[in-house]
Amino acid sequence: MPKDNSDTGPIVLGCLLYTAGSAIQYVTPAYLSELATRLDLNEAQMGSISAAENIGIGVAALLAVFWVGRIDRRLAASVAALACAGLDIVAFLSRSFEMLLVVRFLAGFLGEGILFSLSFLVLRSTRNPERSLGIALTTVVMFASLVLAAAPTLNRSSMGSGVLLPLGALPLAVIFAVKWMPHRHLPKTPQLKTGNATESIHGRWAVIALIAMALWFAAPGAFWTFAEAAAAGKHSSVQDISIALAVGNAVGLLGSSVAAWQANRWGRSWPIVGATLCLCLSVVAFQHSWHFAALAASLSGINIFWNYGAVYQMGLVVALDPTGRATAAISAPQVLGFAAGGFVSGLAIFSFGFSALTAVVSLFAVAGLLLFLPCFRADRMQAR
Repeated sequence: MPKDNSDTGPIVLGCLLYTAGSAIQYVTPAYLSELATRLDLNEAQMGSISAAENIGIGVAALLAVFWVGRIDRRLAASVAALACAGLDIVAFLSRSFEMLLVVRFLAGFLGEGILFSLSFLVLRSTRNPERSLGIALTTVVMFASLVLAAAPTLNRSSMGSGVLLPLGALPLAVIFAVKWMPHRHLPKTPQLKTGNATESIHGRWAVIALIAMALWFAAPGAFWTFAEAAAAGKHSSVQDISIALAVGNAVGLLGSSVAAWQANRWGRSWPIVGATLCLCLSVVAFQHSWHFAALAASLSGINIFWNYGAVYQMGLVVALDPTGRATAAISAPQVLGFAAGGFVSGLAIFSFGFSALTAVVSLFAVAGLLLFLPCFRADRMQAR
């Protein structure tokens, strides 16, 4: 926790909002794999369910830009938390593919998307946003690791997908923490050295950074959506896969923890470049993993560099954003990119098999990195 006690409450609330709004992305493999077994879904249908929820989250994040200064944030967080919990229970009891598509979209649109968007506004109000974002990302990874470790036990329920139960309970904690919601309608903005013209230019770069983030996040989305199914294709046992996924998530804490400690001490460009290259190499390693140790190591690498790169991408948007509105939309490119990656990956796997994962991940990651390059220059110019 930060040394400044005035930041403690907002960081706790920000972590709860961040975790309730994004934990589904981290437990997607266990959730979709269980659904495939229970409802006999194919890869394309699995990708569609994941995409529907992430599209709902992304659309809600985009709309947050317009309502965030007009609606009481405490009320919005409380209503979204209740909606998220209720819709998770409905999804837990759902028995059809069509019903799940609708329910998971609504869970993203009415619940998770609003909570996720509010988390960035709360965390940006702290003294060191990048460190706070690193703490929040570490929190969601810890929570997801516990859920994945318990997935085999949770999914034994005959009523539905048990991994949804802790996800449905977590948003209720938000209701008790909204007292720490900052009263300011818009987040603090970076102090630029020049006038309105420069603010407008940097605002445009913030939007370009959001687009680059969407492309980059499609890479982990393409992989993570089918991580468990791909591992099963290597003839690993269900227990080994669950443990490997949990280990991968837990070790992935190193990425966000190092970023929280490091902050922007070494800039933002090289961490993003390094994370991109190492993410692609980790996926290649996964494709050649035929025993538990190699599987756990490759999954750990993917999570480490995904989490590490994400913190600096979010920090880049905050640094280039003079109004705070791009910050409110940060979750949109993350989840929409994640959804697009899962959807495209599902189609590619359906047509070419799991060997297509490496190509899809690499294509999205490199495309995002190329679009980030001019944003790095704008960030360096602003820092002078």
